[in-house]
Amino acid sequence: MTPPNELPPPPPAPDERPWKDRAGLLDERARAMGALARWYLAPHRALLLWLSTLVFALGWSLAVSGFQFLVKGEIIEHVLGMIFLGLALGATVPSSLGVASGIRRDVFVGACLRDWAELERDPQSLPHWRVSGGALLWLGPSIVLTCLGLALGGFAVFSDVGTESVGTVAGIGLVFVAAGALGMAKAIDYYRLVSRELRPLRPDTGGPDARRPDAPRPDSGYGFSEDGLSDDGFCSD
Repeated sequence: MTPPNELPPPPPAPDERPWKDRAGLLDERARAMGALARWYLAPHRALLLWLSTLVFALGWSLAVSGFQFLVKGEIIEHVLGMIFLGLALGATVPSSLGVASGIRRDVFVGACLRDWAELERDPQSLPHWRVSGGALLWLGPSIVLTCLGLALGGFAVFSDVGTESVGTVAGIGLVFVAAGALGMAKAIDYYRLVSRELRPLRPDTGGPDARRPDAPRPDSGYGFSEDGLSDDGFCSD
């Protein structure tokens, strides 16, 4: 797996782009998107998210129990409450920092992936950067986790559980929903890139993909025309 600091950077500015033909652009685009997509949907990153979610949920349970011990007024309960709160901090702080760091990296890598995708469209290069089963690995467990969180939240609100248990159950449900939403958002973002790549050109729509047979290609932004000649006289073949 490529380290984050060795991932391809965003596409260069229009006046700094080194490609003189469309073939060179497509090759570099497929290479960059392949590295970015494999890191973006890496299975170990999904496992780290789920593990961090479980650790944070455990920390939340310990924190609620610790506060409940503290309000009882006995010395032994105060000692137990402080122990539980210390354990809760040890669980929630590292897990939340790990999730925040992962979100920050995902936002940056996802933006790079979308920037490269918007340079051009080439369904033939899709197998070079498509991660088979990667998005499904994120989407399936995320849906299950979200449904479990909603079920826990509904159970805490509508059932006759004790007041001491409502905060624990509702908090865990909220944590599960948040983690599931993160996983689903990443999978949906990737599926949108794939569907954009496979979407056929429809000249009758008048949208950004519509073009006349004699019109220049609007996708790349490099001025390549339909016959392969760029605006500066280079041939794309």
